[in-house]
Amino acid sequence: MGTTSKPTAEGAFIPLAPARFLDTRNSAPVGPDGTVSFQVGGVNGIPANAAAVTFNLTVTDPTSFGFITAYASGTNRPDASNVNFAGGQTVPNSVTVPVGADGRVTLFNRSSGTTQLIADVSGYYLPGAPTVPGAFVPVAPVRLLETRTSAPASPDGTVSFQVGGLGRIPATVSAVTFNLTVVNPTSYGFITAYASGTPRPNSSNVNFAKDQTVPNSVTVPVGSDGKVTLFNRSSGSTQLLADVSGYYVAGTPTVAGAFVPVAPTRFLDTRNRGPVGADGVVSFQAGGANGVPANVAAVTFNLTVTGPTSVGFITAYASGTDRPGSSNVNFSPGQTVPNSVTVPVGADGKVTLYNRAWGTTQLIADVSGYYLPGASTSSVGIWGDNRYGQLGNGTYTDSLSAIGVSGLTDVVMTAQGRANRYALRADGTVWAWGINYWGQLGDGTTEYRNTPVQVAGLTGVTSIVANTDNAYALLADGTVRAWGNNYDGQLGNGTRGYGPTTGYNSALSFSSTPVQVVGLTGVASLSATFSATYALLTDGTVRAWGENSDGALGDGTTINRDAPVKVSGLARVESLSTCWGNAYALLTDGTVRAWGNNLSSELGSGSSAPQSAIPVQVAGLSGVASLAVDGGHAYALLTDGTVRAWGLHAGELGGGPIGQNSSIPVRVPGLTAVASISVSYGTSYAVLADGTVRAWGYNPNGQVGNGTTTHTASPARVTGLSRVASITSNGFSTYALLTDGTVRAWGYNGEGQLSNGTKVSSSTPVQVQGLTNVRRLAM
Repeated sequence: MGTTSKPTAEGAFIPLAPARFLDTRNSAPVGPDGTVSFQVGGVNGIPANAAAVTFNLTVTDPTSFGFITAYASGTNRPDASNVNFAGGQTVPNSVTVPVGADGRVTLFNRSSGTTQLIADVSGYYLPGAPTVPGAFVPVAPVRLLETRTSAPASPDGTVSFQVGGLGRIPATVSAVTFNLTVVNPTSYGFITAYASGTPRPNSSNVNFAKDQTVPNSVTVPVGSDGKVTLFNRSSGSTQLLADVSGYYVAGTPTVAGAFVPVAPTRFLDTRNRGPVGADGVVSFQAGGANGVPANVAAVTFNLTVTGPTSVGFITAYASGTDRPGSSNVNFSPGQTVPNSVTVPVGADGKVTLYNRAWGTTQLIADVSGYYLPGASTSSVGIWGDNRYGQLGNGTYTDSLSAIGVSGLTDVVMTAQGRANRYALRADGTVWAWGINYWGQLGDGTTEYRNTPVQVAGLTGVTSIVANTDNAYALLADGTVRAWGNNYDGQLGNGTRGYGPTTGYNSALSFSSTPVQVVGLTGVASLSATFSATYALLTDGTVRAWGENSDGALGDGTTINRDAPVKVSGLARVESLSTCWGNAYALLTDGTVRAWGNNLSSELGSGSSAPQSAIPVQVAGLSGVASLAVDGGHAYALLTDGTVRAWGLHAGELGGGPIGQNSSIPVRVPGLTAVASISVSYGTSYAVLADGTVRAWGYNPNGQVGNGTTTHTASPARVTGLSRVASITSNGFSTYALLTDGTVRAWGYNGEGQLSNGTKVSSSTPVQVQGLTNVRRLAM
């Protein structure tokens, strides 16, 4: 929990929750060749002297064709365009433009008819003379490319244009923002923008149909020769216009609010799994993915809508926050519409996209850069049992309300073992406290600690995970360090404390300092269970090591492994979900593979075999957006907002008797528009897109939250909850993080787990005392 300071460097970017600053539908449309101005400086916390602003501009109900030009109020109108439109169209485009001395932005309607205009602001740039790397320097929009005066871009051809060294733009810049307009294409296709002299990325910036005029804002790295290249993926030729509105100072960005450009990379493509449902949401991981830092402040990406089945619009916002009343892309049935988006990133590193439509749509997100965060005051709030010092406050006394962990600030993420805790700080170091008999605190001792100690020798850590008696750190170079118990080879360093020929060996049974997991490079993410660990590599394959009696390592054997082995037959893995005795892989095509124990039919393959030591396909599943798994059962959230379940007790969800298992996925009844799912020890939760929660399953401590303590066989609404960002549960006590940064809890409370000053359990949510500005929950 905590806050993050705002950037202060000149030219730094400060992201905002998207907010509507202009809507002429509430007053009068803009007339032919008319202008409208709206106030930016001094509104919604934006300083009066803001240098530039980023907003989504939407044209709707134009009575004729034309274009809109945005520019700083009180300055000469530039020879540039931001949005081109035809009569009756609704067309959005992202705009980054200087702000006038009066704090206003002016919009000019170059048309013979009237039009309505909407402006949704998502951030601003600080004033001054930017000098630090990654700072933004706005310029009056200027046309740097116009192929209509030379020759169009040919089929599958490229056009490059000079940015560095032109006008007042330095010869060396890191990235540039410009409005790209496609004019008079002779066939359908798309344009890809990238730094000159670099490999062409698998992404798009503007999609177009024959004879269509389509604009889109582009932010992209600039090549070492000062140029940007545009690739025309089309069987026909097209004319291209580029109107530059600013650039980013060259160098290695380090200050808060600085922009870090990346080669455009695809982070989301629902066409591989299934469209987003009506009024549904889909989230994609930005922080901690593809080299983007876990605590990134905001991200810039090109969002493309394709194949929509009805009219509608998409709203992008930070995961775990209230959905704003704004739009980013408007569309009609069958259209393919792109738009650039700059939006804050949630505390979980995700961006959420909401489909406000009657029908489904496919969404594609190509990230081109991110903004560095400010200094954080984030600390860890903790409560409950403290017999081993796991509260980290210097005592061994239980706490019935949240207290701070001693001396920890600037915390990025946390992890939990059996009775110990870990914190990753923004400086890349790891700190630990609590039980330590296997050396799992990593400080070179086996002494229990009731205040945090630094894990020895670790720097450059990007994420951490923990299981019962081990912890693991993923470093920025893609390698992994491990420490703690090594009885079954959990350290992955080629040794183990117990072997088939050597017996128990105390010298190898644990490590109290981090050791490198052998043979692992290019690791994207880690997952750890009771005594097995999994690494998802950037190439989409998986490695595993540790205990393997259930075949949960997926290498075709039941032999414990003290070094990583490749999980058989897996490729194109997007994410892993693991639990004791099982692992599940969500593939990029939206299907799922499972392996390990199958005594409760948790593999979902329709087989009655007690286990599988190689991955098998979960039957009948496609279009999966995310997974939630627990010992004995698993759930899949589909992109249409519905949920499927299989394994222990899942048969009752399909209409069978209570306690019946299901060896294939069945639909969870009564659930639509689900945003996220979670499960723990037999109790399951679904957060809906409207911020309410449904729960079902095991309920002796009231953890379903519906005012009862009896088994709940189908989803029931958790009493009194709304505006929920996420749910976390340990199977006995459950916690809801609300979008206002407060927390509600319910269920078992024997050691004060509900943090409400009592030890009385509750079957309905109560407010956790003393917590504000909560960013993330962890168990």
